Amino acid sequence: MQTRKEYIIQFVSLSLGEHKFDFTVTDKFFENLDYSEIKQGNIIVKLNLLKQSQMMVLEFEISGTVKTICDLCATDFDLPIEGKYKLIVKVGGNDNTNDDDDIITIAANEHQLDLSQYLYEYITLSLPIKRTHPLDKKGKPSCDKKMLKQVQQFLTKEEKTESTDPRWNDLKKIKLN
Repeated sequence: MQTRKEYIIQFVSLSLGEHKFDFTVTDKFFENLDYSEIKQGNIIVKLNLLKQSQMMVLEFEISGTVKTICDLCATDFDLPIEGKYKLIVKVGGNDNTNDDDDIITIAANEHQLDLSQYLYEYITLSLPIKRTHPLDKKGKPSCDKKMLKQVQQFLTKEEKTESTDPRWNDLKKIKLN
């Protein structure tokens, strides 16, 4: 992932205590990510950073929209996302055996923290498993009706041409006590 200076925090110059940051993640953030399923978005990230002597606690609050493909009709739509995530950064030490993804360790001589990778991961984690158009007033997805008909026609053709494997018939004859 390419480092972008607007997502770097110079934490060494921060005093101990709480600090607030706001980031805007737009299409420009996603355009250099070849492996990303997100190509467009408009996301606001509010970061609350609590700096202590040997560690920092970062609390991310993410909200906005991303352009994605509907799982039902395969058309693009703007999907609202939101999420809250916590990252603990230990300063100094060499504790690389930590199994917790929410805790990282950086060298004592580090003076900045690049949040690009964490922002991408948290935005991706905010995506729901099933991505469909929002529901209309009747409680049904507001999908592209034309595309739904084409998908339905394809599915019914597939079901008709698909025959049952004859080995299953022999297995059905087996009687269990």
